[in-house]
Amino acid sequence: MKRIFFAVIFSICGFYYSFAQSPQKIIDSLKIELSKSPKDELKAKIYGDLTWYYGSISTDSALFYGKKAMALAKKIKDSVFFAQTISDNAVIYYLKGDYSTSEKLFRESLKIRTLQKDSAGIASLHFKIGNIYGKKAQSDSSMVYYLKALNFYEKKKADVIVNSLKSNIGTIHMALKNYDKALDYFNENIDFFEKNNEYELLGNVLVNRASIYLYKKDTLQAISDLKKGIEISEKVNSYPTLGTAYNNLGTIFNDKKDYQQAKKYILKSIEIREKGNLKTELESSKLTLAGIYNQLGEFKKSKPILLENIKVFKRESVTDKLLLAYLQLIPVYAYESKPDSVSYYTELYVKTQEVNAQETMQNITSELETKYETEKKEKEILSQRANIAEKELHINQKNTQIIGLGILAIVVAILGYLFYNQQKLKNHQLQKESELKEALIKIENQNNLQEQRLAISRDLHDNIGAQLTFIISSIDNLKYGFKITNEKLTSKLSSISIFTKETIYELRDTIWAMNKSEISLEDLQARISNFIEKANISTEQTQFNFTIDSSLPNNLTFTSFEGMNIYRIIQEAINNALKYANANTIDVQFIKENEHLMVSIVDDGKGFDILQVEDGNGLNNMKKRASEIAATLKISSEVNKGTAIVLTV
Repeated sequence: MKRIFFAVIFSICGFYYSFAQSPQKIIDSLKIELSKSPKDELKAKIYGDLTWYYGSISTDSALFYGKKAMALAKKIKDSVFFAQTISDNAVIYYLKGDYSTSEKLFRESLKIRTLQKDSAGIASLHFKIGNIYGKKAQSDSSMVYYLKALNFYEKKKADVIVNSLKSNIGTIHMALKNYDKALDYFNENIDFFEKNNEYELLGNVLVNRASIYLYKKDTLQAISDLKKGIEISEKVNSYPTLGTAYNNLGTIFNDKKDYQQAKKYILKSIEIREKGNLKTELESSKLTLAGIYNQLGEFKKSKPILLENIKVFKRESVTDKLLLAYLQLIPVYAYESKPDSVSYYTELYVKTQEVNAQETMQNITSELETKYETEKKEKEILSQRANIAEKELHINQKNTQIIGLGILAIVVAILGYLFYNQQKLKNHQLQKESELKEALIKIENQNNLQEQRLAISRDLHDNIGAQLTFIISSIDNLKYGFKITNEKLTSKLSSISIFTKETIYELRDTIWAMNKSEISLEDLQARISNFIEKANISTEQTQFNFTIDSSLPNNLTFTSFEGMNIYRIIQEAINNALKYANANTIDVQFIKENEHLMVSIVDDGKGFDILQVEDGNGLNNMKKRASEIAATLKISSEVNKGTAIVLTV
């Protein structure tokens, strides 16, 4: 749940995505003032304001004016304003996801404000630096800076900022898996923000609390909090919170394997994060979307997203996301039957894991070596003072030996831990490779299954179809070759011939479905039109109308199982209307209703009383087919007022 970590930087930075008036209008008025060539002091202030308001529209434009403001503040030697411009630029880099540059600028501003003894400015920067450490998942450092800031704002009784800080402290407890403690903080925050109409902060805390409920396996409460957070955040156009909330909803439904619903929410998250220019979070949402496409087997859609992800995450050194992108590309190339690419990204994934572990080990070792060198220097200093205080030298030497042994023990322990962790990573990779092999076997089995289906369909067509045709031919020969005068026998032979012909039609429909891995809307339309045309020929009494909503997407597809069941339900409904309803008109319509496809079959026949009629095989078959494809079937009818059957997919 790192996606939702520490989203409240705007509460202390003052950087909200909702303003009393449009940011663009404010920017336009500031540019008019700038065109009047004001003095440097006023121009610097205008540059600073442009930095501020552009932050919600374009971070690149914000940085352009931010650098101008910083340079001019330095020129006019206004140290207070110079510290503020440095901090403003740091906020913009934070929004761009460049946390290293952001931290560097915040610390530079902190030095100036410390010299100025600006306690309010120092507290503000402690809050912001705490957010930076939060983004880096360094919870202990983040907590230190938050507590420093909290001490100041509690003394000043700045209740809104105090609760914002406590919200972030609650998020730290959540990261440390102290879920009950985190929940206490969030519940307190929610009560305060609701009473004081702090909608931006309220929406963010609700999104954070939803994560707690997810950890506690209370998915329903988590979804409820996320939807409430969205409703509140939309009032103030809080793009960061909205983007996070929709992203987390998508993740929940992805975990529930409801990939269509997951895709809907992730696409909404992407739309919002693009609008808010939240670049790092945007790439994270796109990576999640690529994973959903992989789950749906839509590898052609996921591939370009993942390749772009890799470029961005490499550039921004986001190693955990980069590893996930590599991992997601492996099944894509497996689907494309490109073993070299599969091997390449598998090796790249393993090497990146190893490099990441090695870098961690080098950083820790370097720190320990520095400490060890410091101890050696202290030892040399003590030896130079040996003539003055020999007893003190002996004591310090012993202490140094103890410290050296302690450091050596720490180094050995850390190296052992890193070796264990590296071995664990290798075992994890072996497991992933095993899963990949299983996936490849599954793909091969699916290919074999498709070949078997084609073979069965050929056998049905060549053998069963030919035999049924022979039966029809034999019956016709009996009827006309032997001049049968028995009317009952003639009628019986005719009914057998008709039944056999219908069986051939049914067989052809089955073969049609078996030969397709998926059935498009166009395929289904053609099949239904063909069936209606045949039905029209068989009866002169009934007029057929078949229409398709033009707003339905042309690329709409179904699995062969879904498409065949939809077709059979329509076929059964029309047959029932022809056999029992004495209808003059039968209307078949395909309608787009929100995100659903509605198929309606309506006739103006004699109808029936639903409460009085027991379901026959036809109605039961339709209901069973609808249930098998997770669709709903509604049947309504009145005597002498016709019948309506509506299938919602």
